Amino acid sequence: MSPDASAERAAPPSAPRPHLVLLGLPGAGKSTVGPLVATRLGWPCVDLDAAIVARTGVPIATLFAREGEGVFRDWERRLTAELAPVGGPPIVLAPGAGWIENPGHRARLGVSMLGVYLRVSPGVAVARMGGEFAARPLVAGPDPVAAVAALQARREAFYLQAKHEVSTDLLVPDEVASFIVALASRETGD
Repeated sequence: MSPDASAERAAPPSAPRPHLVLLGLPGAGKSTVGPLVATRLGWPCVDLDAAIVARTGVPIATLFAREGEGVFRDWERRLTAELAPVGGPPIVLAPGAGWIENPGHRARLGVSMLGVYLRVSPGVAVARMGGEFAARPLVAGPDPVAAVAALQARREAFYLQAKHEVSTDLLVPDEVASFIVALASRETGD
């Protein structure tokens, strides 16, 4: 082998960029912040609930009422695999708050997904939702703050598996997006 032969070898391919997944309670800001982050990174943004509505042709609350939570979670699983495939071009994924409860999704955190937990207190989350909480099957009811607090208690350990955490209570969406873009840029070397 000539001395130049090693220089002629192709560099090993770099690992694909991970998808950026925004995690957190309803009202944390995933659907609002996701497009801001995606625009700044030059990546597509997928709001998973919106994608499910587009595929099924019915609102999430109707899907829950007609088919049950299990069918909804199956849609989440299938569309995550389709729209954020392992090794595919990076996207910003804004899933529903319960997405994190799927063990398969959690297994991808740190492997093909960079998780960012958007931490929000239940009271702030409900205030951000305004009257929309009535259309959210798992928080609708007479005490939405208590319902969101119960979801937080059930899911907090899963959310904390994200590599990064941004507290959103006192920040406007643009500030949250700036933090996330800085984190993503540091992780991906951009």
